[in-house]
Amino acid sequence: TSQGAVTDVNGRYSLNLPQGGGVIVVSFVGMGSVERTINTAGEQNFVLEDSNKALDEVVVIGYGTQKAVKVSGALSIVKSADIQRQNPVRVEEAIQGRAAGVTVVQGGTPGSNPTIIIRGIPSYSGSDPLVVIDGVQQNLGDLNAVNPIDIESLTILKDAASTAIYGIRGGNGVILVTTKTGKKNMKTELTVNSSYGVQEVPRYMPVLNATEYGAMVNEGSVISGGNPIFPDLSVLGTGTNWQKEIFKVAPLQQHNFGVRGGSETVSYYLAGGYTSQSGIVGGSDKSRFDRGNFTANIDFQVAPKLKFILNTTGVVLHSKGIQENSFNSVIGSALNFDPTVPVLN
Repeated sequence: TSQGAVTDVNGRYSLNLPQGGGVIVVSFVGMGSVERTINTAGEQNFVLEDSNKALDEVVVIGYGTQKAVKVSGALSIVKSADIQRQNPVRVEEAIQGRAAGVTVVQGGTPGSNPTIIIRGIPSYSGSDPLVVIDGVQQNLGDLNAVNPIDIESLTILKDAASTAIYGIRGGNGVILVTTKTGKKNMKTELTVNSSYGVQEVPRYMPVLNATEYGAMVNEGSVISGGNPIFPDLSVLGTGTNWQKEIFKVAPLQQHNFGVRGGSETVSYYLAGGYTSQSGIVGGSDKSRFDRGNFTANIDFQVAPKLKFILNTTGVVLHSKGIQENSFNSVIGSALNFDPTVPVLN
């Protein structure tokens, strides 16, 4: 069994010690917990130390960096380790479900721009938040030029106090992207990763087969005073399930490499990557997204108080897609098209 007690404002407490003694665990928010085995009753004093993990964490804000414990504004942080575990195709996918108050609505086409809404529907210039990549203000679409594996951290600023430095452009919220860099006197670190997988529809929407469709059409025709359209339902069979005709198994592959390190005066991060995602509707012939990235972040310590920073990103994008979000789209047509019609080819 366990017992608990809360101290007063001066740190005094009283706790009944069970027969035979026990272990007292003392904890406080922002402090490291302390455990002590107690065998006899009497006064016991505890001294807690700051939790380095909580207090030394540094976050990126609009005008620089600050320890997390000193930040009073509303923000959410997505770290590099979380992004690498998820291994997303686009940066926005790393935000989805990981930041409170942030809604990410994905498009159906591979590589398409999602909709990001921070704390509800805004009123200025649509709903897109401001994107700042390594201190440079950019648009939401420019996030597609960043390879998610090159990101050190993502910080989403959500309230007026946090976004005020950006003026009206920050009214929809701000997404701060910090890419990886090398560190001073860091040993060279080489990272290579490659992945390949497939995407497919786990199940199809239930629809009428050809015989069921024919029976329904016949019933409607007879009720309206006409003759049956399909006199012999037995010849129809199951017909064509158009969902099975349009949905394909689509491959997804990602290949990345990176080198980072540093000396007394120079630190560097060099990386390249290739991502290819095919769409499940029609396969790679109808919808596909390809991206090739190269990133070079180099810091030169020219003098004790003079540093030269070079952040360069090159990207090649290619995408194609099909009509979506419409009743007449491919998927909409597949759900409503006549199952008695055979496939042409």
